[in-house]
Amino acid sequence: MSDHELLRAAGTEVWGFPGQRREQAAPRTRTSAAPQLDFPPVRNGLDYLASVVEHLDETEFEVTPRDVKYAVLHLQAAVEVLFKARLLAEHWTLVFTHPGEANRKALEEATLNSVSTDKAIVRLRNIVGVPITDKEQRALTKLTEDRNKLQHFGLTHNARAVEARAGAVLDFLIRFIEDQLLPYLDEPEAKETERSLAGLREGLNNINSYVRERMNRIGGELKAEGVEHRTIECVSCQEMALVVQPRTASGLPGAWGDRATCRFCSTSWPPEGLHLHFRGGPYWEQAAICPMCGEAALGIDVRLRSEATNSRYFCFCCTTALATLMPCDGCGRQIDASAAGSPPLCHECEEATETEPEYELPYEGPEDYGFTEERG
Repeated sequence: MSDHELLRAAGTEVWGFPGQRREQAAPRTRTSAAPQLDFPPVRNGLDYLASVVEHLDETEFEVTPRDVKYAVLHLQAAVEVLFKARLLAEHWTLVFTHPGEANRKALEEATLNSVSTDKAIVRLRNIVGVPITDKEQRALTKLTEDRNKLQHFGLTHNARAVEARAGAVLDFLIRFIEDQLLPYLDEPEAKETERSLAGLREGLNNINSYVRERMNRIGGELKAEGVEHRTIECVSCQEMALVVQPRTASGLPGAWGDRATCRFCSTSWPPEGLHLHFRGGPYWEQAAICPMCGEAALGIDVRLRSEATNSRYFCFCCTTALATLMPCDGCGRQIDASAAGSPPLCHECEEATETEPEYELPYEGPEDYGFTEERG
């Protein structure tokens, strides 16, 4: 008898896989023996994922904010369970908050203080050697934030953005189960897991098909409008659909464009703050002057829809993309390396040297910092 049949026999509600809503609970009958819960870690994680797929599958019903809420809660639960299952497979002490204080009794009785999701990710990457990219880690961290807000404070956020992030994590987790957990399961549990994964893949395809269909439509609109060169990866949903508006026609200093809006999740951002998500460090503001418009509006490693395989310097004020920058040989200001001459000079320094032959570039040499040839 399968696990679902056992649960039905016990009068338990069963979560279906794609194309199913919750199955109706069997009529409750009195039995001499109490029903038993049997959810070892991997099976438990798969059960949570089945619920996630049910809530996010657009093929049978419209996904509501309530569906997204429970998808996030159950997806985060799956992350915690499955990550700890992999740590257990590596070494049982790794699931403790403080491995040095681990003891078998606490593990067997499930009374331990277990590792947080963030620390589990660090251990999986650094100790176990699981390949988790920075982008995947950001998505997992964001999921944890969404879950905590929903669980404890109530989350007010765009449902489409949360749904898209949840879909990305679900995709990652299915690959994680295939690559990192299946090799450690005994044969019966491995076969059960593979059967469950087949249903999960079908549901994931339905979710991804919806995302692809929507993005294909949005992509056609962006191309027709000629705005792909200023459409970037959305900070909120990670889809390539955030359209940045160029500075206003007045061209006055500080005349930034209108709010940037994502065509997929509808989240909008003020342009003056959006570039801060793409700065290069705490001191980037000092070096973020756009060589084209003069505003402190440059972001780094920005992916554009027009050339998604490469990242660029991108000005969030005038929406100019630059492949590489280099300092002006005269004043140190950032200039477009592709247009720089030899020596590389900004427009002002180049003009000054042409009109004033005796003009000396404000170059800072070693002596400006108290160094001499004798001192080295």
